[in-house]
Formats: sequence, structure tokens, C-alpha cells
Amino acid sequence: MWTIFQRLILCGLFLTLIVPAFAGEQEEFDRILNLGMSDLTREAQDLLDRQYPDEDWDAYRFPRYVFTSDSVETGYMIAVKEPELLRQFKCYCFCDTMGHTNLLDCFVKKDTKKLKFDDHGASCNICYGQAMMALLWQEKGFTQEQMQAGFEKRFERLIEQFGNR
Repeated sequence: MWTIFQRLILCGLFLTLIVPAFAGEQEEFDRILNLGMSDLTREAQDLLDRQYPDEDWDAYRFPRYVFTSDSVETGYMIAVKEPELLRQFKCYCFCDTMGHTNLLDCFVKKDTKKLKFDDHGASCNICYGQAMMALLWQEKGFTQEQMQAGFEKRFERLIEQFGNR
């Protein structure tokens, strides 16, 4: 039978070990959430290099507009390697008026049997920024629900202005 003193020590040990782990996790989530575009691009490119070191990116035959910046290129690279990740999220640039139903549609045309690219993702920093955040959060093990909440926090001004369609 545990004494009250033993229970207090056990509880204190639990709090000492577990609480900092959650705090660190939230700190990392927020760090990614608040990265500027250049840091977001650098970290996402580094991650793609680690995850796909031998990938022949030329095999995807990206259109010229993909090479307008490192951020755009990284967004399209994520789209071809992580389509199911991007398909889980709506895009907060409100491209639904263009028929887009999820973030992947900003980069890849839907309902085609052959891989065809959509040029919208090349001209929208919300699209490629969101793709890079999703990739980094996924690598850290955050859930779809956590990522969705992060996007809603990041784009809360747009949501207030245009609604959360």
C-alpha cells in the first residue's frame, strides 16, 4: 500500500517528466507555425532532401512556373510526394471558388489519370506555405486535428474576413 508521501513523490515525478515533454511539443508546433517563408522553405527543403535523398525530381517534368522560387518548387515537390497529406486540408486562400476542394488541388489538377499540374500553387504563398507547414508538422508527429487547428490560428484574420467555408 502506497503512503501519501509516496503518492506525492510519484505525482511530482510524473509532472517533472511529462509536463516538459508536452510543453516542448507545443513549443515546436508554435515554432513551425511562426516561421517566416525563407525559414519554412529551408526547413521543408532539408526535410525533403532527408526523406527522398535519391529522388529524381526531373522525372516529374514540372512546368516552368514551378521554378519561380525555392518556395514554389518546394510546394510542388511536397504535392507529388505527399498528396494524401495535402488532400486532408482545405486551402485558406479561398480558392474553393476555382473548384478546389483541398490543398492538393492548388498544385495538381484533380480528376485526371495522368499527373497534371495546376498553376495556382505557383502564385499563392498561402498554398505553398501551408504545404510546407503540413510537411514539417507531419514529420514531428502532429495529428491532422492539431495541424488543422494550427492553420486556423495562422489564417484567423482571413477566416474572420471571409468566413470559414
